[in-house]
Amino acid sequence: MQNSTLWQQLPANGRLFIRFWGGCLAATSALALTLQIMGPPHLIAGGDDIDTVAQSGSRADGTGGHLVNIPPPQAALLEKSPGPGGFPLPIRGAHGALPRQVYAAPPVEVPPGTPMVALLVDGVGQSEDLTKDAIAALPGQVSLAVSPYVADPDAIMEAARQHQHELLLSLPMQGDADKPANGSKDSPSNSEGPKALGVLLSAKQNMDNLNWSLSHLAGYVGVTNAFDGQNGGGFPNSSGFKSILATLDQRGLLYLNATPQTHLDSSNAVGTADVSINTDEDIVNIDIQLLKLQQLARQNGRAIGVLGPLRPVALACLRAWLPHLKDVGITLVPVSQLILPPDPASLPPPASNGQMRVNLSNTAPRMMGGNH
Repeated sequence: MQNSTLWQQLPANGRLFIRFWGGCLAATSALALTLQIMGPPHLIAGGDDIDTVAQSGSRADGTGGHLVNIPPPQAALLEKSPGPGGFPLPIRGAHGALPRQVYAAPPVEVPPGTPMVALLVDGVGQSEDLTKDAIAALPGQVSLAVSPYVADPDAIMEAARQHQHELLLSLPMQGDADKPANGSKDSPSNSEGPKALGVLLSAKQNMDNLNWSLSHLAGYVGVTNAFDGQNGGGFPNSSGFKSILATLDQRGLLYLNATPQTHLDSSNAVGTADVSINTDEDIVNIDIQLLKLQQLARQNGRAIGVLGPLRPVALACLRAWLPHLKDVGITLVPVSQLILPPDPASLPPPASNGQMRVNLSNTAPRMMGGNH
């Protein structure tokens, strides 16, 4: 009598069990061998967070990465000769082209009725490593402010453009504490650098210092009084500042007033922050101010926050807080999107049922990089 093998002695369900798991083991081994041959997956250029790339979009060529919509400095938007800071001063271009439109970050599509938050981070460029981390880790919708005193503005601005961050110039201004006391002859602008504007300077001195700052870099959407965690004291709200605002508008720049609860008598591309967050405070206070910004956006439909100067603890707070905005139904947008008029092309088409819609064709269009 022929002896049966061990396999034959197994019940049918036992043989089925072994076949199933044996097949799984073989497939796993084949997959492991394939992955070993292919090597580790390639990270997205720049080591960006997943959330950052997802919010920034894909390249037009379908290769992934960032969709670069912010162009480098355009000759048509600059004076012919260099200014006192080394770069040509910004100007309005032909056919209505404005620096505050051309260099603006790509606008974000916001569903009707959705609250919006815009955030400006000041102090970019003070620390090279921290600046690189902030530019790469923060979503492109976060706007950045750069001091005219930074050592290498070209590299900072190019990196920011590649990650879709629009840039503002941090205008140095004398704070109220900078006024000389008891008739002192010391310069009142030392605490904010040698080119600070201020209420104690003449109109010509202020304009000279403004032109120096504006020509220290190129390719920015506008100017802010947020400077190293300061706001220039009372000067931005003084009568002498009106000529500064007029000059900024003549050059096609926007202005962000970093002092909440103040009002500037101007309607030309001027916005005011709702919350100013001092990053030299502890993490608890930073989180409280971010929550306040979030609440104001829900209450008013929109809110602008200014955070600075850039600190490691502030960057950590932002990386934890920004993804939370989507969970609570708030859309993060660039600062320019809350200050500039909307692009008519982005508005809903006219209603076909005979109802009249408001015509915004007389507002200035936002020009995107590569479309001009």
